[in-house]
Amino acid sequence: MRKSVIVYNKANELAVSLYETMREWLENRGIAASGCDSHSCRTGEADPEAEFAVSIGGDGTFLSCARAVSHRPIPILPIHLGTFGFITEVTQNEWSEMLKLWLDGGLRIEERLVIDVKVWRGEHIAAQFTGVNDCVVSTVGSCKLIRLALSLGGFDAGHFLGDGLLLATPTGSTAYSLAAGGPIMVPNMAAMILTPICPFSLSWRPMVIPDTDQIVIKPDPGQKVDIQIAVDGQESHPLEKHDRVIITGRQGGVKIIKSNKRGFYEVVRSKLGWSGGPYA
Repeated sequence: MRKSVIVYNKANELAVSLYETMREWLENRGIAASGCDSHSCRTGEADPEAEFAVSIGGDGTFLSCARAVSHRPIPILPIHLGTFGFITEVTQNEWSEMLKLWLDGGLRIEERLVIDVKVWRGEHIAAQFTGVNDCVVSTVGSCKLIRLALSLGGFDAGHFLGDGLLLATPTGSTAYSLAAGGPIMVPNMAAMILTPICPFSLSWRPMVIPDTDQIVIKPDPGQKVDIQIAVDGQESHPLEKHDRVIITGRQGGVKIIKSNKRGFYEVVRSKLGWSGGPYA
């Protein structure tokens, strides 16, 4: 029997109801569906034999789903139940139509870049993550300036003073990075965005960099505040003064089953409320 995985929020009654309906729908077509709670599923936890995944919820549920299958990226169909949602293009009333189209080969897959994040402590890796949206180095629980040394593509890019540094994927360009003044990028682009968060110097500006460049961030040894790294706003790890955060881009780390009803530009226009309509 073919296999699939459904990631959903077990605390959401609508998501639970939709999960039960979808699981029955799939099983009637000879496809087993295993469920995973979006709040507890860990990186690489999904069934390794699953052919595709479905996320039921908002963008946060999709991020959990993407990490659950990150060990072996499989196509994900994001179903939107959230309050905003840039990634989740398929509405709750369209899921059966979209699933049937996907199973019949009528929908395309869009591959997107992810970031692999490693925290080096001396000669060993203290923590590692996969980010679909972004990685943020900032203070823990206080509103104080931090000092960070930055290297881009093997070159010294100087020292940063401010609230923090954010590195976003094109998928994450419409999330925290956008709120911090970063640009919007088309999701399948092969690039990353370095966005300073409230820099002390006005000369610091967001920068689009190639996905092939390695980014290294080091806390200043004389730092007097606690610093952490946060990935996708869902996973975090405290940093020590001699740690090195090394970030690299990886193409194809996420595969999204695209809706045939709307595209990225339409989603941006409607979600951000661009005035004038599509024909202005």
